[in-house]
Amino acid sequence: MRTYCVFFAIFCFPAASQQVTSYSTDLNGRRMPDAAYSASSSGNVSTRTELTQSVNGRLVPLESVEERVLRDDANGRVIERITRKFDPNGRPGMAEKQQIQERKNADGSVSSTVDTFRSDLNGRFELMERVTTQASKSGNTTNANVQVERPTLNGTLDVVERKTRVASEDKTSAKSDTTTFRKDPSGRFVEAHRIVTDAQEQNGQRVENSAQYEASQMGRLELTQQSVARVRKNSDGSESREVDVYRNVPGRVVQSATPPLLERQIVEQRKSGDQLVETTVVQRPSINDPNRLGAPMKIGERVCTGKDCK
Repeated sequence: MRTYCVFFAIFCFPAASQQVTSYSTDLNGRRMPDAAYSASSSGNVSTRTELTQSVNGRLVPLESVEERVLRDDANGRVIERITRKFDPNGRPGMAEKQQIQERKNADGSVSSTVDTFRSDLNGRFELMERVTTQASKSGNTTNANVQVERPTLNGTLDVVERKTRVASEDKTSAKSDTTTFRKDPSGRFVEAHRIVTDAQEQNGQRVENSAQYEASQMGRLELTQQSVARVRKNSDGSESREVDVYRNVPGRVVQSATPPLLERQIVEQRKSGDQLVETTVVQRPSINDPNRLGAPMKIGERVCTGKDCK
């Protein structure tokens, strides 16, 4: 049995080539390769490929992303992003295409429309979703209204989700509050999800607090997960991060309104030249003593080679 570490990232392509390999640690402490990534850019085209191990141990493609800037001027830019999926043996499958139109507003904010198309068995692309964001800025605060539309059976687009987002940022702090509204059985838009984040610079380190709320059976938003991260910059430009994750576990009796501490993640980065090594260690409570964290356990490592590794 192996313990896996999952890395979440936003596709932000570098100006030069980059190679990333992630590893997991088995129960005997051995380092096992999980996946590899490569990214490169040339002119207005950027590519990113994710590789994974097949059943026979070979590295095969899992996903590839090609991003092309079609227009970039004073009024905004247009981006085309094509994502291709592959099966466990590396054979190509369905593809997804996104057309992203960004418009620069006079107040300095950016509004956007993202059309997502998926290919059918014949390779034709059909519109599956449209996300429209209208933003406005006042001082350090940006207000945004997001609308998600999907096709109905008769081919027209219907609004299925709405979001409101308020974000503010200055030199030492950043805050955001995003609320998601979805339709109830009667067709009314009601609060379904909310994320509140708050980041502050304190004593040479950055403290990031994120709280997630979800609608209960009674229709009220209740705190379901919270994370507190303490981030410090190292002298070589890398960073170290300690994250406490609080979350309600299904089936476990909760005695208070605050979710219990589920795990502590310790992420350490070491940089040497063009190579960045990131090690992830976790502490989790045991079943016998759910109120105390156990011994640290290394679960993963990420090795990035390239000038823009971070």
